[in-house]
Amino acid sequence: RVETPPIRCLHPPATWQKMMSFTPLPRPWLFRRIALVLALGWLSSTLPGLAAQEADARLGAFYRNYLEQRFRLEPLAATQLGDHRFDDQLEDVSAASRAAWSALTRATLEALPREVDFSRLSRAGQIDLEIFRHDLKKTLWLEENTRAFEEDPRVYGGYISDSVYALLAQSTLPKETNLTNAIARMKRIPTIVDAARKTLRNPPRSILETAIRQNRGAMAFYEAGLFELAGETPQLSALRAAAAPIVEKLREYQLFLEGELTQRATGDWRLGRERFANKLDLELDAGVSADQVLADAESEFLRVHRELYVIARQLWSRYFPKQPLPPDDDAGRRDTVARVIAAVSEEHGAPDALVTDARST
Repeated sequence: RVETPPIRCLHPPATWQKMMSFTPLPRPWLFRRIALVLALGWLSSTLPGLAAQEADARLGAFYRNYLEQRFRLEPLAATQLGDHRFDDQLEDVSAASRAAWSALTRATLEALPREVDFSRLSRAGQIDLEIFRHDLKKTLWLEENTRAFEEDPRVYGGYISDSVYALLAQSTLPKETNLTNAIARMKRIPTIVDAARKTLRNPPRSILETAIRQNRGAMAFYEAGLFELAGETPQLSALRAAAAPIVEKLREYQLFLEGELTQRATGDWRLGRERFANKLDLELDAGVSADQVLADAESEFLRVHRELYVIARQLWSRYFPKQPLPPDDDAGRRDTVARVIAAVSEEHGAPDALVTDARST
């Protein structure tokens, strides 16, 4: 048997007991200081978040107030954006009313920095504000530089037909409600036509020709298409009564478009280089100039055309097995691509098998 030597304690018993016992820290103020530091750290991380939430809420309230005013001035815009409180109304497109639209946009743009502190917003709120501000600027620029109501008769077509079509084809409200709103809105359409005849000056001929065709479609809509959308309904007689004067009004308007307005359709649809560059910048909002967009498009065109030619050469023997390739110059490459595309386009299914083909793939 092997005996182990006894373990010797390096400290006397009294010292050992003191070491193994728990002694409270003699400085309780240290805990209070640590707690204070932690609390301050929490506040420093939380207060900016709370401030951003408050600023974001302020921006949201400001935007909702703007929309409320805008929708009351432009009921069709409200309908298109899903607010159906104004579905029985239609815009007043007179010059005085449109001036009120511009005044609201300008006042909102001026009030935005006063009412909302950009620096206090969350990053998401800052992005929302930038989008909102840019849209206001673009709206004002378009109103001041394009004069759509004086030069583009297509604008009125949206109020004449889209305002009613949207209620019957896109609204999710009950059918009876949509028909009631449509009938009420239709009563305002003759004033739109009157405003168009009074306001239009010298539109570009190409734009006027489009508006003439659109108005023919509007007449067909109120003569037949409207009732196909409505279907069987107790409101059918009221709908017919509301449509009859519109059809007559649109016939008179068609004569105006094809006659008097066509004779003075001398306007130019081109904006000019400077205004086009400004409009493109507003539309893209990407910090890219019109010249750069054109240069990028031309470069991309060349790249894509080279790839098309490579693919066309690879497919040439399949579609033209006994014919030599056209020359490898600009004209020959264009001819190669065009002929292969034409040959490939002949490979398609029959119209009556479209659904079956789609399901099978």
